[in-house]
Amino acid sequence: MPTDRHLDPAVGGGEPAQRQAGAQDRGHVAALAALSSARVAAAGDRPDHARSRFERALDLFSRLDLPHETALVRLELARALAAVRHPEMAVAEAGNALSVFEQLGAAGDADATASLLRSLGAPARTGPKHVGVLTRREQEVLRLVGLGLSNPEIAQRLFISRKTAAHHVSNLLAKLGVRNRAGAVAYAARAFHEPPDQSAGLAPPTGRP
Repeated sequence: MPTDRHLDPAVGGGEPAQRQAGAQDRGHVAALAALSSARVAAAGDRPDHARSRFERALDLFSRLDLPHETALVRLELARALAAVRHPEMAVAEAGNALSVFEQLGAAGDADATASLLRSLGAPARTGPKHVGVLTRREQEVLRLVGLGLSNPEIAQRLFISRKTAAHHVSNLLAKLGVRNRAGAVAYAARAFHEPPDQSAGLAPPTGRP
């Protein structure tokens, strides 16, 4: 017969989760400390020290699975690399950061990264380039996702089943390279609230209600 210890997560099962949470907290503190140290080195005109410390912070944030914070550190690392005249490496780091910012819909950070890339003589991507790979129906669904409609509401609007609507949403998330609905909303805002990028093959809205 199970004992109370097996039944009550607060007695036994909660301990591993608490240890994991504690480890994550310590990892986050260490990452922030490394980033602070890197910024001090950069401000003190010690670019080589700053580079190594930014790389340390990048490694720590990456292990914590914090994509936005990791991309921000990549951007700062790119600036440090540019300062020590390693433009190729700076462009690579900035390009990786820009890709993440675009996927997350972090427009301000993406603009800052694109500006750095242009200053380094590298092309900066603008707009939701992945939209061109969507089918016409998926573009319709993306537009409705951007309006905040749920899958059942999309199904009702397009006269399709809920299962089909969910399938279209899942497909467009995969094609856009975003991990959740919020990322799709950000793409939709950029795709449909600005002039369509004809080079990306974006079809105009179909006129459905």
